[in-house]
Amino acid sequence: MRVLIVEDEPAFALMVEDIAMAEGFEIAGIARNTAEAMELAPEADIAILDVRLADGLTGPEIAAQLVERFNVGIVYLTGNPDLVADQEGVHVVVKPPDVARVVDGLRKAAAWRNRTDRSIS
Repeated sequence: MRVLIVEDEPAFALMVEDIAMAEGFEIAGIARNTAEAMELAPEADIAILDVRLADGLTGPEIAAQLVERFNVGIVYLTGNPDLVADQEGVHVVVKPPDVARVVDGLRKAAAWRNRTDRSIS
């Protein structure tokens, strides 16, 4: 499974990258903004998204596009979990990220992606 990391704070992005790689996930890329996320999305199976990016769109707005266009499993990375509404197939990891919770979120997103795989080849 390939993970897209959408995070504008480099320290968190690198931490998540290290955790994902240690668990055997491949990294599709690290995006710091919406444009980069959309460019890298076709290569991803899962995206771990910051809920608030500096460029304006929120994680849920980006997630909606990623799920609809690319069937990407979603994990939110946020310091404000109350900002994320419950959604099927979406998992939340609170900042600062705990290794076990990141791994759990990635695994659950991968399982959701496998159950709903209808990606365009």
